[in-house]
Amino acid sequence: MGTLNRIALAFIGALFFVWPIPHTGSLRDLLLVVSFVLFGYLAWRLKLSRGALRELFLPAMVLLAFTVWAYVVAIFVSPETAWSLDEIHSQWIRALVALATGILVALAVNRNPILMPWTLVVVFVTLMVHIVYVDLEAVKYWLTRPGGKFRFGGLTSGPDKVNYLSNMLFCFLLAEMYYRAAWRKRMLLFPNSVLAVIFLLAAVSEFGELTRNGIVTLMLVLLVLGSLYLFGRSSGVKISRGFVGAIAMFLVVLAGAGLVTSAKLSSTPGNLLDTVTFAWDSERDKFWQDTGTYAVPRLPSGAVVDISTYLRVAWFKEGLKLVHEHPLGIGYGRSAFGHAIEAKYGRNIGHSHSGLLDIAIGIGIPGAVLWIVFFATLMSLAWRRSRAAPNYAAVLLLLVLVDYGARGLLDSVLRDHMLQQFMFLAGLLAVMMVTATDAVDPDKPAQNHG
Repeated sequence: MGTLNRIALAFIGALFFVWPIPHTGSLRDLLLVVSFVLFGYLAWRLKLSRGALRELFLPAMVLLAFTVWAYVVAIFVSPETAWSLDEIHSQWIRALVALATGILVALAVNRNPILMPWTLVVVFVTLMVHIVYVDLEAVKYWLTRPGGKFRFGGLTSGPDKVNYLSNMLFCFLLAEMYYRAAWRKRMLLFPNSVLAVIFLLAAVSEFGELTRNGIVTLMLVLLVLGSLYLFGRSSGVKISRGFVGAIAMFLVVLAGAGLVTSAKLSSTPGNLLDTVTFAWDSERDKFWQDTGTYAVPRLPSGAVVDISTYLRVAWFKEGLKLVHEHPLGIGYGRSAFGHAIEAKYGRNIGHSHSGLLDIAIGIGIPGAVLWIVFFATLMSLAWRRSRAAPNYAAVLLLLVLVDYGARGLLDSVLRDHMLQQFMFLAGLLAVMMVTATDAVDPDKPAQNHG
């Protein structure tokens, strides 16, 4: 590994470390641009054939259509053209630069048997540093203030933000476990004992963050991995009993985390269900419009609503109404929901707590459909590649797409550094997947590498 390669990898590690830390916008941009230039030069110097990238033509065209449509809505449909154009340039264009950087990194390292695993290890270790910090923060608090209900955000701006990193780390771990169990190969440069410790540290972080949506998306990731295990066997994959046992143990851990989360964050089940019913009738009161002005509503039983559930349901309901009223959108932007609510009710709320709904409000039903198609095309390719041959990048990409896609429906993560991190990983893993030396045509029968 040459000096320039080491420097380039150090910039990727620094970028992934800084990305989720608040108030680092200028530093993020600097690290992203430097990484783009460094790996662009390394990829250009290798003069690699781009023939394998033809499999990514369809998702690339979908992203191009998404971008063009965002500009069309901003210029010809949006009542706030200047705001929407500014959001496109500050949000979406940055995300595309992150995507391009991930692609260049993959092109520069994928044919190098040393650089490729080290690139993934750098990202993995950076995520692990954030998670270990949360664990230390949580353990210190639990030891000094037992019985507390505090949630920990680590170096990020909140528990939901660091939980996004915890889930990403779990995707790396689960993909590696599958890769080792199914194909007797390894990508991350750690022995099983070290990975087991990291696995436990990541599980502790889930308890420290107490994020319901994070647990839900991890369950979906496990369902997809289980499906890959069941259907992958027909392609010559042989899974060890140890892998099945590890997945079972992980399910127990997740179930425990879910119970703890429900106990500490939720109302009683009856109160929760009543809150959903009450909140869906969003015309009943105005608390969801301004929580600082109006009193917290009470259920017919006299109990106070579960505020988090109430707001999410009411905002989702109002968001669907906005999509119906503006099927072509009001203009791309992080706070498209807030802008539309302000135009309708005179109050700016911000985002709707659903990234996909924010996209539908911003650039309409066509924009939301294009985003879903982008995910669907990549997931289809990753699924077929995962079954066809030992391809760590394909398995990891599949899990990341499931996790981020589901989280984008439940939380507002399709923006800011979260969108940039995802786009970087999508570009990196997609190119690694289709250019990997051990990859084969997914439509041909696979050889048994067990």
